[in-house]
Formats: sequence, structure tokens, C-alpha cells
Amino acid sequence: MTTLRDIELLAPASSLEGGLVALSAGADAVYVGAPQYGARSAVGVSLEDIRQLCDAAHSYAARVYVALNTILTDSQLTHAVEMAHQLYEAGADALIIQDLGLLTQELPPIPLHASTQCHNHSLEQLQMLSDLGFEQAVLPREWSCQDIAAVRDKTPLRLEAFVHGALCVSYSGRCFISEALSQRSANRGQCAQYCRMTYDLVDAQGQKLRQGEHLLSLKDLNRTEIIEEMIDAGVSSFKVEGRLKAIPYVRNVIAHYRQLLDEILTRRSGELRRPSWGVAEYTFTPQPEATFARPFTSYNTPLGSPIPTDSITPFSSKSLGQPIGTVIQSRGKELEIALLSDDIMLANGDGVVAYAIDKKLIGAQINQVTPARRAGHYRLRLSQVLELPQGTMLWRNLNHLLEAQLLRPDASTRTIPVSLHLESMPDRLTLQMQLAEAAELSVTRSRSVTLEPAQRDNTAHVERTLRKLGDTPYKATEVTINLDGLFVPPSLVAELRRELAEELQRQCLALARQRREDIGKPLQQKRIDRLHTPDPTARQRYGLPDTLDFTYNVANESARQLYRQLSVSGSIAPALEVERPEGSIPVMFTRHCLLHQLGYCTRTGRKPPFALPLYLVRGRDRLRVANDCRHCMMTLWLDPPQTNL
Repeated sequence: MTTLRDIELLAPASSLEGGLVALSAGADAVYVGAPQYGARSAVGVSLEDIRQLCDAAHSYAARVYVALNTILTDSQLTHAVEMAHQLYEAGADALIIQDLGLLTQELPPIPLHASTQCHNHSLEQLQMLSDLGFEQAVLPREWSCQDIAAVRDKTPLRLEAFVHGALCVSYSGRCFISEALSQRSANRGQCAQYCRMTYDLVDAQGQKLRQGEHLLSLKDLNRTEIIEEMIDAGVSSFKVEGRLKAIPYVRNVIAHYRQLLDEILTRRSGELRRPSWGVAEYTFTPQPEATFARPFTSYNTPLGSPIPTDSITPFSSKSLGQPIGTVIQSRGKELEIALLSDDIMLANGDGVVAYAIDKKLIGAQINQVTPARRAGHYRLRLSQVLELPQGTMLWRNLNHLLEAQLLRPDASTRTIPVSLHLESMPDRLTLQMQLAEAAELSVTRSRSVTLEPAQRDNTAHVERTLRKLGDTPYKATEVTINLDGLFVPPSLVAELRRELAEELQRQCLALARQRREDIGKPLQQKRIDRLHTPDPTARQRYGLPDTLDFTYNVANESARQLYRQLSVSGSIAPALEVERPEGSIPVMFTRHCLLHQLGYCTRTGRKPPFALPLYLVRGRDRLRVANDCRHCMMTLWLDPPQTNL
């Protein structure tokens, strides 16, 4: 018998409301931040809200993953462990962690997921995480389908990969620029997003090669076109980025990928399945480019090869949204444009942006839309003057009507199909409720009553009563009734229906907890066994160096001891957040290459007409560019300030 593989759509949520919206749009799992120690410190969610979200998710057999994924000091570690137990009691299905010091603590038997901050960059690292009892690992954003396929059959870990949203230009977990320049640590949830800022690029002689550009700002990820290729490469959990994004973005993007995945799962039902229940319905057509979106990239270039030079957005790091048309004429606050397609509908209140002649992004709000004489042409009355030459591309970064629609509570609804069967006898009434997608979940209630012969058949009234499931996640798709000529009071039917719906939800919640135990307890024991079994070969098998520098993010004694148990015998430097080393320090490791951006990739044999090394300069900040062309990687170094003798 073929074992079906679960394909999970994983949604971000900044709050209880955001999580409920993600579920309504069709998410199989939701990830939220813990009240503290999450890698997005601005969007921690309270324990009570997490408890409510877990209950709602478990009604659909969906899961809730809680991010507890910052590095931790010795004083924070005890509190983080206490919080892990509180999250376990609240019903969380897994913890997303970065700090390996947690593994030596007395954690509850809850599945652990390795955060992208763990820098899960190699098969050896994945094997280490598996041996340490992790269930799932978030793969690096920079891995292509080819790179994922190379590890697919060599690890028992469930593989999770980003499918949509903002891209970090740095290798995941290997960015220290924010901490180094402003003491705002990305590894502690306080990234200042230096990659989205403007820089001058200068050579070793001070010549400016680029000025005031967003030289590290990547496009947004959109893997719509390769999602089935990702499934075949081994991805089982498709993660949408966006815990800092608004509700319209979450609803719109999750609905988009839900529809894509459903088509694939239906077509390949003999090998793939959806792990949660319910049918999502929408009052809108998903348009991922219509809510916060920079220009898109699939970012699907294999490791060791240069990523395309158009992977960045040099002139703006802001959302452009949807391209809508080209400028025909610009006069003060009025534009005439030609739409790119007939299905684009403009409205008062829309926001538009464009690149001016000097490459600066400028924008305005549409106050009035008027059809022009020529078909497909419109006059836009704007809130301010946009000086734009003919032929300029105009983008809509705020779709006013869609945004309003996405904010409506009924924009997405999700119901679980159930069947109801009512059987009446003169002295007993029996009602059964069963989940259509999980037939083993079925509840039956009988009530001893005295039923009289009906003067008039009330089957229709009873059926209407049975179908009134509006305050539950259920929808009656099949109702069978056998009244046997007896009069059945609708009030009694309503009472039984409420009891069954409540009992069915209790069963769903209990099933979710049992599923968590079935996964979590064996993994916990696996971790305990591994850490209590000496293995002098562990370091080599896991690809660890004998000496660990600060980039391994060791911030507490427990993490230090764990690496000792993994046979690291040399020095272990503390994390940058704990102690700053002397001299030059690497602050970013990235696939994005500025030399390649300038057209002088060493693989082409072209020698650059400028003096190396290059420097990124912003105000007083000066970062030296170093290129490892063999591995197609660039490193930014922060050198100590020079003193004038």
C-alpha cells in the first residue's frame, strides 16, 4: 500500500486575528512568534492568543508552530525553557528554534523545527539536526530545486522551504551586519534591514562606481511557476514569509498558493495529500502581485553558479505591486496611460508609483479615473504632480478595492464537510455526525424520548435545523433523515446537533494532541540517546570545524557544552552579541556578487577597470567586499577604524 505524502501550506501570522485569517484562506499550518524570543520581536503573540489559535487550527487538523528562534543568553535560557512548557500546554504543535543550547534542557515532548537561522546549509548539518531529534528543517532560501533534490533521500527530516515573500540577501543565519553596525541583532529579532538601505560602491582608490543605490536589496520570492518541481525535489512544507505583513497580504497570498497546491494534489491524489481538512471559499480572485510585492524572482539558480544580475532592485526597496500600464502623456497632476490588459480595473483611492528620470521612485494616489477617447486608455487625476516621460511603466502598489475586499471577515471562509444521519423510534432519537475527510471521527448521541405520530411530516423543518451549523467549522454536505412517521421536535434536534458538534471538536483537539505526542516523544528520546552516547567521530560526520568562530552563534554555556558533546575540542568563540572579537569581522555572507553585478565575473575572464577591493559606503559605515569566486560567494567585512599616526 502506497503511503501518501503530506504537502503542507505554511502561513505567517502576526496575531491571533492573522492566524485565523490564514486558516480561513486554507493554510495547513500557521507559524507565530512566542511572547518572547522570536526572530521578529515586534510580533510576539500572547500565550492566551496562541491557545485560542491552536484550538481553532486543530478543528481543521491544521497545526501551529511557534517561533522561539533567537539565540539566548544563560540568563534567558531558563525562561525560554519555561516558555516552551507553557507553549506545550497551550497546544502548540512544534517549536521553531535556533539556539542549540535548548537541546540540553528539559524540554517537553514537543516536535522541534530547525529555524532557517540555524544555517541549514549542508547535508551534514541536516544529518546532525536529524540525529538531535528535529522533525523538520527550514531549508536556506538560496537553495534551488536542484540543491534540494540532492539531499531529498538522504535525511528523514521533513523539508520546509520558502515559496513566497521577502528574501534575505545573506545566507540564512549568517548575517551580522545589523548587530555590527547598530547593535540590533537579527539573531535576536531586531534586524535593522541594512540590506534594504542605499549605498555607494567605491573602489580601492575612492572612485564611485555606483551612488545611492539599493545594492543589497533582493527582489521578492515567488515560486508559483516551480512549485510542482519543488514537490518533486522533496519539499513537504511550503512556507510563505510575512509575519510583519498585514492581513490582506496573508489572505491573498495563502489563497493563491492554496489553489495552486489543490490542483496538484487533486491531480496526484495517489501519491500526495493535504494534511488538514476543510474547503476554503473566496469572494476575491487571488493576485499575489496586488498586495505588498517587490518585483518577483524564483531564485532558482543552483549553488555555485552566479545568481542573475537582475535579482536585486537597485533603485528602490519598496513595494511596486502590479504593473498596470505605460504613460502616454503627463500634465501636472494628470496622467494619460495605456493599460497593459483589459482586465485591469482602476479605482479612486488606488496608489500608483513609477521611476522618474533620475531613477527615484515617486508615487501618488488616484483621485479620479476617467476613460480616454482611445480604448484601453485612461486619464488619472492624481493627488500630486508626477513628472513622467512617455513610455514610463506605471505600477499600482495599492489596489484600493481589493484591499477593502480582503479586509472583510467573509473574504475567505473555510468549512469542514460532515454527514448527518437522524434515526427516530417511538422511544428514542439517535443522531450521528461524521467528518467526510476523516471517517474515523464520528460521534453518535441517543436520547430517550416519547415520540408521537406526526399529524404532518416535518422532515424539511428537521433538515433545516440539522444544517444550521453556522457557529461551528462544519457544513452539512450529506443529511439523511428517517422519522418513521413520528413527530420530532426541532428544538430537540438542535440540542443534539450542538452536543455532537462540540464533541466532534473535542475529538479533533484530542487527536491533535495525540498526534503531537506520537511525533514528539520518539524524537525527544532520540535526542536524549544521542546526547548521552559519546561519539568521537561526530564532528567530522557533521562537517563541524574543530574551532568555532562567532558565526556559530554560541551565546550560552549549554550551547557550548552541546558542541563539546559533538566532539568539537578546540576553542568556541562566543556569539557576536556576547563578545565582539578584535580586528576585521565578516558581517555578511551572500550569493549576491557586486563584481558580477558590475559585469566583471571572474568566470568571464574580463578584468575590471577599477582597483580592488571594492567597498560599500553608507555615511560613516564602510564595508569591504571580498569575493570567493571558486564557491561563488561574496563576504562583506567590517574593518576596524583606521587611526591617523
